Amino acid sequence: MDIRYNKEKLSKILEDVYMLLQTPISIFDKDFRFLTSYPPEGYLTDFCHIIRESPERAEKCRHSDEESCRLCQSSGRTFSYLCHAGIRETITPIHFERLVIGYILFGEYRVHNECYDVTEYARQNGIEKKRLVSAYENLTVLTEEQVEATCNILKSCILQFWLSEAIFLKENELAASIKQYIDENLSEPLTAEQICKSFMISRGRLYQIFRENFNTSVKHYILEKKMERAKHLLLTTDHTVAEIALLVGFSDYNNFIQRFKKMTGMTPLKYRMMA
Repeated sequence: MDIRYNKEKLSKILEDVYMLLQTPISIFDKDFRFLTSYPPEGYLTDFCHIIRESPERAEKCRHSDEESCRLCQSSGRTFSYLCHAGIRETITPIHFERLVIGYILFGEYRVHNECYDVTEYARQNGIEKKRLVSAYENLTVLTEEQVEATCNILKSCILQFWLSEAIFLKENELAASIKQYIDENLSEPLTAEQICKSFMISRGRLYQIFRENFNTSVKHYILEKKMERAKHLLLTTDHTVAEIALLVGFSDYNNFIQRFKKMTGMTPLKYRMMA
């Protein structure tokens, strides 16, 4: 799946969230590669800057980020954790349909009333205790409720990523995915609104995709596909016309008859008899 990312648009959305959190936010792609962040790449809190002064500790930070992405990929859920240096981070998956195609990580914060022996970490790693403790105490402090609220905000941001096309599928691949989605859901009363919601795109973009890739409207394309499926079922099964109507997403039997006759010039029963 060819996922594209508009880093400028992503960064702008992250900036808005940062104004509320005052803690850094980063986005990684499906392969755990860093894409963008706010504040911009290279920014670190004083605490993390001290930790990463050592190449060995910096490698532990990188490994911690990658491992959290792997856990998020396998669970498909948001979760918070303590990094190797004792600060809290939270990771949220970016979904496309059932697939995790990226990750939002916000971190470098403390949780209210959470205890961590930062002096022991300083001792074990040869860091000046007073300097590290001071940096730790200056980290943003969030309550568990604030962390949960932030996760909910980030989930809303994911929808905004798609709607603003900060994240998008390559056009021909998106068209193919929509086509497959329609083929797999012909038994449902498909609508443009439902497709937009499933693929997190605007109506305008959906209509454009159909004009450029299928040379027809969404409504007409769906109806054609339903009628093609109905014709196939009439010729290859013993289902009644009423049963076939339901199998192609028509709860109104008479409406199905009218639509079928308008597209083929004959009723379903006549079509079956003439085959």
